Amino acid sequence: MSLKTITLSVFSACFISTMYAQDAVVTSVEDATENVEVADSSLAISDALLKKVRPEGKRWYIEVAAGYGIPYLPTNRKSPLAEIGDKDWYQRGKKELSVKPLFGTNGGGFAANVTVGHMFNKNIGLDATITIAKHPEQLDARIDITGYFAQQRTGTNALYFAPHLVTRWDNGKKFGIIGKAGLFLPFYGATVSRAEIKDKSGRMLQTLLGQPIQPMGGGVVDLTFKAKTITTYHPTLGISASISFEYKATESLKLFAQARVGAYTISLKETKFDELFMSTKLLGIDIEELGPLKTQINDVSEAPEFLKKIVYRKELTENSNTGRYGGKVDLTKPMDELAVRYNASSLYFNIGMTYDINRWDKRSAKKAEKEEKSKVEK
Repeated sequence: MSLKTITLSVFSACFISTMYAQDAVVTSVEDATENVEVADSSLAISDALLKKVRPEGKRWYIEVAAGYGIPYLPTNRKSPLAEIGDKDWYQRGKKELSVKPLFGTNGGGFAANVTVGHMFNKNIGLDATITIAKHPEQLDARIDITGYFAQQRTGTNALYFAPHLVTRWDNGKKFGIIGKAGLFLPFYGATVSRAEIKDKSGRMLQTLLGQPIQPMGGGVVDLTFKAKTITTYHPTLGISASISFEYKATESLKLFAQARVGAYTISLKETKFDELFMSTKLLGIDIEELGPLKTQINDVSEAPEFLKKIVYRKELTENSNTGRYGGKVDLTKPMDELAVRYNASSLYFNIGMTYDINRWDKRSAKKAEKEEKSKVEK
């Protein structure tokens, strides 16, 4: 083989090798580009999947809060018993006189709240709150005049349910504002009243028997009456609204301060006597009965049904079981009284915390990651 032939062969081999190498590089670059495009496409699909499965801010959450409320929108307080009245009346003959209304509500006091809610996105959601409230005892009415003292105090324990529409705003960092508005539904309530009467004028006996009040002096009558009653009532549908200022402590835990109003009214349904004591003397002598009325009672079990239970009516007629207006009295049946409506509004100041449940976000992220890996492998 000649030198010329060898030289041509080597040159040809080098040329072919160079061309092949260039093709290989081009092919490799094209494959790499395709892989990058596939990866980018997979990531885009994963991002779209995340956004489709879980909108930003969508989550479940639980809130717990507690605080103290003050009554607002007060109305004139009163007792359903004519013997106690509808005002604070103090009088000592013609020398001292003070008659004034008592304004207030059956609201206020300590309350605790548990809330479960769901945000559809970062701004709009729904929740439901259960409230346990202990409304403090307040003076309903009082009469303190010469020869006669009567007063009634009432407190309420209640449970409320309140569904809300929730709106939320935050600065994307640590602070947020939450507004809520919805209904206020009392579903349990027990109003406990304590009444006390000391009568040395015959006033209570005369009103119970439907007689005109004619004070009797000279120690003719000495009556002591004490009772503890539990009253159930018909609640109305009310409103609940609040505004909260929130601080993000961790990714899942938030702290907040809240001002919340709850307003509704109640009309009395019936009163049952839990404790009852009555002692009556005429001219210093114990009297067991006066007309149809039993006047010596040491325990509620000794009382006739007429003095153990009161049923409240929208209207009293000639058929009502009451002696207030000269009607007949059946001691074996509950006493009928006119229904009384109370305001039960509260303005609460609460502090609490919110825990976000992020399981859905984590599941969405895992699902997207799995989709991404399967596409890359293909």
